[in-house]
Amino acid sequence: MRMFAWCLWALLPALGCSAAADEDDGSTSAAESGEDGQASTSGPAMTAGPAGSTGGETTASSADGDTSTSDADSGSPLECPTHIHTERIASLVEISYGWTGQGHGADPVDGMAISYELHDCDDECRRCRFRGPVPNLPEIPNDPRRCLNMFPQACESDADCGDEAGACQFMLIPPLQRTTSWTAGYAPALTDEQMAEFGVDTDHGAQGVVNLDTGELDFEVLNQRVTLGPGFSETCIGDTTPDDGVEDGTCADSGDPCDVATLSPNGNLSFQCSWTPNPIDFALPAHGMSTGGTRWEMDDTRPNCTFPGAEGAQCWCGVCEGGDNQPCQSDADCDSGACGSPGEDGLVVLALPNICAPGETCEWDSETLRGTCDGGAGPVDCMPAGGEWIIEGATSVQEDFFISTVALLSCLPEVDPERLIIVDPENDISLDEAFGFPGPIVQSLPLKITPEYR
Repeated sequence: MRMFAWCLWALLPALGCSAAADEDDGSTSAAESGEDGQASTSGPAMTAGPAGSTGGETTASSADGDTSTSDADSGSPLECPTHIHTERIASLVEISYGWTGQGHGADPVDGMAISYELHDCDDECRRCRFRGPVPNLPEIPNDPRRCLNMFPQACESDADCGDEAGACQFMLIPPLQRTTSWTAGYAPALTDEQMAEFGVDTDHGAQGVVNLDTGELDFEVLNQRVTLGPGFSETCIGDTTPDDGVEDGTCADSGDPCDVATLSPNGNLSFQCSWTPNPIDFALPAHGMSTGGTRWEMDDTRPNCTFPGAEGAQCWCGVCEGGDNQPCQSDADCDSGACGSPGEDGLVVLALPNICAPGETCEWDSETLRGTCDGGAGPVDCMPAGGEWIIEGATSVQEDFFISTVALLSCLPEVDPERLIIVDPENDISLDEAFGFPGPIVQSLPLKITPEYR
């Protein structure tokens, strides 16, 4: 069933979801670290700016949250960066999800570039809050906004999509196909209920804090949704240079001109080429994805496993009883006070730590975020079944940009509780059973981040 694993690599995106982050899992908000006045490495945001700007300035914050700086000697006004532009470095991404091993070592592709607005910078123009996604600069090709109801129609508002509410969305990744399945990820605006749940006053899908000196980054909220279903996306053939805004390729089926938006193992894909409408749309949790890393420990607060014969063992993740398949790590995550109980309509949601044979230990590699063990019929991919589990982030400051490696260790929900997609019809194995949902998702996501002045 490994042939199906790649179709869900979008669980990482780049930049996801509706479930709140676990505030007690030991993760840290690296972008908030440090005290005012503490010495720090001068990052790209302090050396790049509008014409005539220089580093070494002092700053003052305005009442509306915008920040501006002034040179200590001349007193001339100087603005902080207004945006950051992020690009996923797919060749360095490590991602694994689900307890069966079928989704381990997913192969992400290079693709979308996403921008965020900066606001509420501190007095040193160093730590700023960000929100978005927002439109990229005009010179950046392949604007990520597309109509969900009439893809691949470009849009700037719902009016471009037939006035259907919420149809114009920022696509974190374009639709990607794998055999008879495809997936696409987008960042919807938060509802009033979600805003109240997250304690925020803005409806942007992604919100957090960035340190413009060090590159430390914390996605406090990353509200991503993924569409998944059967069908194919056309490939773009003959495009000379991907992402250059020049449509010198041809869509394989329609013959329409296209510019490659992303390179995939199954062909080069473009926003100009068609896809198939989706039957499943679900939220994925990625709140708390941070350069500060994440630490988990298997203790007695974790839910009991539900796989037949393993009910006495503990699992990393479960679902809340009566919680509309909300993923959970402990009873405290659930309004019902029960994590790991049967899912909707009393149906048991299968869960194990991994698929290793009894008595076998998962040999986990913290560098590759991959593990292997004996599954009874030969080596299988796995995740640790106990002890301490640490996923680390990192930062690297360059002259005009920085690399922020954000780390995530979280619980995925069931994605196909109604069994709309049967991966193995002969054995009646659903998508959740094949990949091991609910279950952990672990990833290390390097982002090239460039401060912008607009």
